[in-house]
Amino acid sequence: MKGRYEWPKAPFIWCDETHVNMSIPFTWNIPEAVEHILFHDGAKFRVGGPAIMLMPEMFAGIANCEVGQDAPGLLQKVNPEATRTTLGCIRKCGFCGIGTGAIEPGGFRELPDWPNLPIICDNNLLAASPKHFESVIDRLVPHGWADFNQGIDPRILTDFHAKQFRRIKKPTIYLALDNAATKEAWMMAFERLRSVGIAKSSIRSYVLIGFKSGPSDAWDRCEFVTKAGVMAIPMWFHGLRCLKHNEVTDEQKDKYGWSDSERIAIGKWYFQHQDKGSKYCPKRSKEVEFMLIGEGR
Repeated sequence: MKGRYEWPKAPFIWCDETHVNMSIPFTWNIPEAVEHILFHDGAKFRVGGPAIMLMPEMFAGIANCEVGQDAPGLLQKVNPEATRTTLGCIRKCGFCGIGTGAIEPGGFRELPDWPNLPIICDNNLLAASPKHFESVIDRLVPHGWADFNQGIDPRILTDFHAKQFRRIKKPTIYLALDNAATKEAWMMAFERLRSVGIAKSSIRSYVLIGFKSGPSDAWDRCEFVTKAGVMAIPMWFHGLRCLKHNEVTDEQKDKYGWSDSERIAIGKWYFQHQDKGSKYCPKRSKEVEFMLIGEGR
């Protein structure tokens, strides 16, 4: 079930008694944010957010701007239905700022308490202890729905987790398929969820593309997800210090065979079901096309 609030794709801004506060989610938001601050040089700004933790030097020397810490309740300002129950992650994935320790430093840890809200934004919820995980589900059950927004690590999903998820009337569970090596783990996690009665329509899957692999691998993994009856959501890899949205870097072009047209093609196919002419685009029967369009895919 989708929440009532959309996640912002630009810096989130609010004012207090002394400062204009700006939380910047993505590094490619930084140039626009710097321009905005310089234009309003009569105001005092305080900046924070994941992008700032990755590139704080971008704001060094701006007289009317200071780099701040995470504000209490900020997540709920951005999305009033969102919460976190843990911080950090047990993984050290090269594509993620959490694993490097730049964002949410201090290692993986469970929070002793958290706002009781139905959109869960933990980086790796399944890494929590069974006691903590069950407590999270206990709080979610009365809502009648929950959205596990950040994705679920299929490598550590167990029968226990699947049965706990099933207690929620309408869960939306996002699995993650980051590379070809985790396809078997993904399928085992999917089958565990299905074995306890969780509908295919309640399962989605993020598919990381553009990270140390080419278009052929990206299409193959997206189709692997689709053939299981699950919505594939291709996610373009941006470098941790990327200042341009959806940029195809020289390495992605020269080493892995990507182009901007290939990036657009796979997005159009899986988000809008529009064939943009990629040589990797799968050919499907009219029956399959009708099913995908009917499901909003």
